Amino acid sequence: MSGAAITIGPAVVGSMIAGYLFGCSTMQTYTYYKRFPGDRRVFQILVAVVMMLTFGHIICIMYWTWTLTVTGYENPDGVTIFSSSRDANIVLTPLISTLVQMFFIYRLFKFSGSRTVAAFCGILSILNLTGTLVDAAKALDIPTNRTTENAQNWLTILTLVAAAACDLVITIGLVYFLQRESRRTTVHQIHNIADRLTLWAIETGLATSMSSVLVIVFFCAMRNTFLWTAVYNVLADVYTNSLLAALNSRKTTRIRDTRVIEFSTGCDTPPEPVSEKPEAIN
Repeated sequence: MSGAAITIGPAVVGSMIAGYLFGCSTMQTYTYYKRFPGDRRVFQILVAVVMMLTFGHIICIMYWTWTLTVTGYENPDGVTIFSSSRDANIVLTPLISTLVQMFFIYRLFKFSGSRTVAAFCGILSILNLTGTLVDAAKALDIPTNRTTENAQNWLTILTLVAAAACDLVITIGLVYFLQRESRRTTVHQIHNIADRLTLWAIETGLATSMSSVLVIVFFCAMRNTFLWTAVYNVLADVYTNSLLAALNSRKTTRIRDTRVIEFSTGCDTPPEPVSEKPEAIN
């Protein structure tokens, strides 16, 4: 396989997918502010901050892709995974993932009431953030002629494992406590909502955790290629879309039955008036 196929190729594909996911998150952000203009201020600020960080993340990876495909065209031997924009993205991605994970940790705490589980997930999330920032700081101290060998260290793998473990624990915890609440009630509507929320928890949780696992696999097995960066490029966008999907999904449960709002959202959001006619979902 040619050098471009394992360097520039994955970088371009990853940037294209990240751009598509950023478009999806932009649409979801518009939907969120349109549907929930009176939502809790902390959630509105969280969405705004995450989207600003995601926008910066997109700019970084687009500029990095430009340097690979255009600036590096006349000097293909000088193509490297490291650059100032790439280093900035390494900082932005864990910031986004940590903010999103904190939201889901809060939701897990509301469902479970367990401070131990929430604290454990919080430690994993902070470990991912701290380790990645330390890794990025070390990368900034390395001269510009560095190679991919500089990325081969235990700290990088540790932070990726911590992020994947945090997402898996959150997903398993949400599924367990949702099903526990479902078994405790005989109300058919609550069973249906619990099953729906369980499916959403699995979908959003597996999307983030499996993305992290893929980065670990590619980094450990083919770290001298850019394959792992292709997945890492889209990681922040996957987290952003997971957050927005979780927030926007509350509209569906609200039009079913206002009596189970607190159970269905885990976010202490007051219920909206329900019309006798079915409400259309935009």
